[in-house]
Amino acid sequence: MTTSTWFASDTPDAQERLVQVWSDAPIENEELCGMLLDVAQTQVLSYAPPVETEEEAEDLYENPPVRYVYAQLEQAKRLWNAGRADENGNVGTEGFSFVPRPLDKTVKAIIRPQSGAADVF
Repeated sequence: MTTSTWFASDTPDAQERLVQVWSDAPIENEELCGMLLDVAQTQVLSYAPPVETEEEAEDLYENPPVRYVYAQLEQAKRLWNAGRADENGNVGTEGFSFVPRPLDKTVKAIIRPQSGAADVF
């Protein structure tokens, strides 16, 4: 299993890494950006399959699978967009809008991918 590092915004290097994959990340407000990333990480770990031991939990936190880190990024984007939505849930200008849905099926599928095999039992 390939591992990665959780996204953060607490150092210039972490902010640079974040902006490389999320160009409009709200890094100008380090506290808000950090909260979004932390909440997204917590949601990813909460939805992830349970671990058996404290050691497994610590290893998962220290060496998350790449799909969890990607899910954290995508969830942080959704949280950011949901927070910027108007009273109807729309985000956008000039006639373009979408309705953000935090921890939607796409993010869930990243965290817990489905196998291609049919389960008939």
